[in-house]
Amino acid sequence: MIRDYQTSKPRAGAKTRRGERLPLLSRLIKILGALLILGGTGVGLREGYNAFVRLPYFRVAEVQVEGNLQVAAQDIIASLGLTSDTSILEVDLEALAGRVLENPWIREATVRRRLPLSLTIQVVERMPEAVFIADRRYLLSADGVILAELGEDELPTLPTLRSATPRHVALGERILTSQMIQGLSVWRQFQLANALQGERALEIAMVGDGSYVVNLGQQMPIIRLHARDLEGQLRRLGAALVASGQGLDKFTDVDLRFRDRVVFKLAATTAVRR
Repeated sequence: MIRDYQTSKPRAGAKTRRGERLPLLSRLIKILGALLILGGTGVGLREGYNAFVRLPYFRVAEVQVEGNLQVAAQDIIASLGLTSDTSILEVDLEALAGRVLENPWIREATVRRRLPLSLTIQVVERMPEAVFIADRRYLLSADGVILAELGEDELPTLPTLRSATPRHVALGERILTSQMIQGLSVWRQFQLANALQGERALEIAMVGDGSYVVNLGQQMPIIRLHARDLEGQLRRLGAALVASGQGLDKFTDVDLRFRDRVVFKLAATTAVRR
């Protein structure tokens, strides 16, 4: 028996499958075209917005500074890096505040828009707390930031805190350590102590063993003490001076680091214990 196999039907099926792909490709092309149109529209809108906010009308016309005493307003304004065509709508307020904070004298800074065309900079400044002696003489803030280098002829009426070892520091560097915090505390308490009324600490030097050396100036003794129980040490000093009947100017060295006594050294290098 001879069977006649017709091969035309499978070919018709193949054509049908190719025909089915054409509408799918057409839809993909339409979707891609729509996306291109939307993308072009978005780019156009963005460019239009950029052109709008950069119109001369929106340029920053005024910058005001509030809260500054140590740093000149023009220096703070210059630190913003604004150009003549800077738009009030385009500035990054947080970034501008960060630029102001690069000045070591500035502890806090806030920049705000004041419409229509002004910026306001509110600052909180650091104040010098001491003269710090390392490799050179520097102004030091209460939070341990190096504010400025002092010239040899500059003699501010501030306590002097001397580093235990010579070291190099940079402007704006925060160098506060626990020993420095204690050293500043020693100075404050020393100034308030009843035992030394009328005497002011000119210099407090940090010593490697954690103690401090207080310099009262010419014709006055060097005082050695610990930061802990400073009030008790100075109270013992006052009592010892009363018992000895002598003034501080009669001694070259006074050691308060002992718990139960005060050691005086006379100008003739004779030690007296009280």
